[in-house]
Amino acid sequence: MSAAFFSSDIPIEDLTESQRKAVYHVDGPLLVVAGPGSGKTRVIISRIAALINSGVSPYNICAITFTNKAAQEMRTRLEGMGAGTSGAHISTFHSLCVKILRWYGQRAGIGSNFSIYDDNSQKRCMKEAVRVSGVDTSNFAPARMLGVISRFKNDLESPEDIKVRGDDYFMKNTAKIYENYQKILSDNNALDFDDLLVKTAFLLRNHPEVRSELNRRFKYLLVDEYQDTNHAQYQIARGLAIEHSNICVTGDPDQSIYRWRGADIGNILAFETDWPNAVVVKLEENFRSTPNILELADKLIASNKQRKQKTLIPTLERGEDVIVQDYPDDSEEAFSVAREIQKLIYDGSEPSEIAVFYRVNSMSRAIEESLIQKRIPYQVVRGVEFYARKEIRDMLAYLKVMVNPDDDIAFVRAIGTHPRGIGKTTLDKLAIYASENGIGLNKAAEKAHLLDSTTEAIRAKLTMFAAMLEKFRKDAEGEVAPLMERVFSETGLLEYLQTQGSEGESAVENINELINSAAEYDKQIAEPNLTDYLQTIALYSDTDAYDAKSGKVSLMTLHAAKGLEFDNVFIEGLEEGLLPHERSADNQEELEEERRLFFVGITRARRRLFISLARHRVMRGQYLRTVPSQFLYEAGFDLDQINSESSEDAEESDRIEDYYDSQVPQEAPFRVNELVEHMKFGTGRVKEFLNLGEDSIVVVEFSSGKVKSLMLKYAKLTKVNINK
Repeated sequence: MSAAFFSSDIPIEDLTESQRKAVYHVDGPLLVVAGPGSGKTRVIISRIAALINSGVSPYNICAITFTNKAAQEMRTRLEGMGAGTSGAHISTFHSLCVKILRWYGQRAGIGSNFSIYDDNSQKRCMKEAVRVSGVDTSNFAPARMLGVISRFKNDLESPEDIKVRGDDYFMKNTAKIYENYQKILSDNNALDFDDLLVKTAFLLRNHPEVRSELNRRFKYLLVDEYQDTNHAQYQIARGLAIEHSNICVTGDPDQSIYRWRGADIGNILAFETDWPNAVVVKLEENFRSTPNILELADKLIASNKQRKQKTLIPTLERGEDVIVQDYPDDSEEAFSVAREIQKLIYDGSEPSEIAVFYRVNSMSRAIEESLIQKRIPYQVVRGVEFYARKEIRDMLAYLKVMVNPDDDIAFVRAIGTHPRGIGKTTLDKLAIYASENGIGLNKAAEKAHLLDSTTEAIRAKLTMFAAMLEKFRKDAEGEVAPLMERVFSETGLLEYLQTQGSEGESAVENINELINSAAEYDKQIAEPNLTDYLQTIALYSDTDAYDAKSGKVSLMTLHAAKGLEFDNVFIEGLEEGLLPHERSADNQEELEEERRLFFVGITRARRRLFISLARHRVMRGQYLRTVPSQFLYEAGFDLDQINSESSEDAEESDRIEDYYDSQVPQEAPFRVNELVEHMKFGTGRVKEFLNLGEDSIVVVEFSSGKVKSLMLKYAKLTKVNINK
């Protein structure tokens, strides 16, 4: 259907010819091969608006993307196009699956109030599954088994499937562990992240009436980042569109970088085979990067075999040449990158428009230390760590057991957050009673008066704890932040942490930050409720932690950089064994993925790109000689083009350093060698003070011999009066 068939109720942005082909295609399968910076999000949003203009109800449109941040951006941009666009379902795969499973929980074989287990809870379940399977943990380590079973789930293989082909010792015992792991999850009415996909895929496959209902509900399906779908996601997308064929997928085989977690590049490469009537549109114009950057990316990715041929067509004028620099070692690399960032900021670049990418998280330490020395504010985009903190998991345990009373893992964690006179022996007895009566621990605690094996005082404490949870449970529908404040206070957790010194004070601050996140959620959601909030947290990813308005330099892995863009990008560690990673040495498919990962990093840069390598790097405690990455040569560089610092560069750096020093206030609260006292670490002597304003850092060597870098605003240091 051409554009002439559409009304103009909702304004659609100016589009290129290829973008218009994608936007105004209506019925039937559509593959949009979208290169980086080609306006893919604009096309998806405009396509939804065009469908609505043509008379399609927003209720019948479903758009799936891979991060919460991308989904929120789509919703915001669609709402900004005017009235009539609200109502379309836009979310991640996992969020959509949660919604479907809550709708059809009974037919999926789960309670609709199921818990979503995070990594920590999954490990506890797997540890128990290995134990009850009676196998040696040295051969079947829980962490390893989680990875093995995750791969089975991504391929939609059940424990019964593994049993059938389990013809050796490892597979037979793996099938047993897998079966026990699933039983433990089921007993707790819980799902892990993979289960969200697996159970939805099986629901669509095994229940034709559900599949038909969802096909009628979602008459137009749009799937973004299709190159990163795994087998389960592929089956879900196919099931949701099988009866109407109105499936539009966008993606780029050259940006498929999640093979290690089950993504199958074959899904996008075979789309035209799966959907023979598919229309294919290529978006090749790049509106993001200068030609200098795009030429480098094109040369690099041409070495890959698994791809759809395309060329990145620049729309911007030529810019600055890509700089490749080698350094004597990794510490010099980090120091020089920080110095270059300092230059950029001095010359007018915004810190938030500068990013440093690396292959592995461990590489962040050196650049962090260098940025601190240069007094440059930064953020490490690794947000899930906040939710892994003990006090956060303690707080969330209360909320989880309120929503899902069958969640024994959450119950045990909640009751053990602080001393309340209920120890392991009591919980063991409670667990025996629960097992004998076929109920969960929460229900058993409600019936603690029937527990003959404990004292009357203990029975009363258990009953009171269960009653407290039930009182909170009545307020689970409604705003989350006020409920969380009550839980924090009335459970005694706040009072307990306030007695735990500086560590407790830090924990209180973190929980208050969690409550702030709940308050933000309450503002954004029309009908907030605890179940939905916990779901949002459970599906939180590192990329969601990126704050574009932080005013800070961003540090992140190349994987976390997917979907982001910056004026100035630094990519560190272009060395064999690092990028490409050592595990790709004898595997052509993994080598191609590493090349795609570098391609993704390159194409995040808008104006300037700096690439670096170190001739020596500390690896596993050893100072080792490195070899330049083959990717440099594939991209068109040779050793003669790799720069070394000139004396003029050094003089310029010194001038900028002097300027920065002149901007730092000379008054500091602590002097070098001054004696100070810390509540936890005791007496120490100041070694260094880094004046970063509100983020100032004081380095102290304590009498124990340990040296600590402490953020001044949290350290609560006091000066020691030696005259007393």
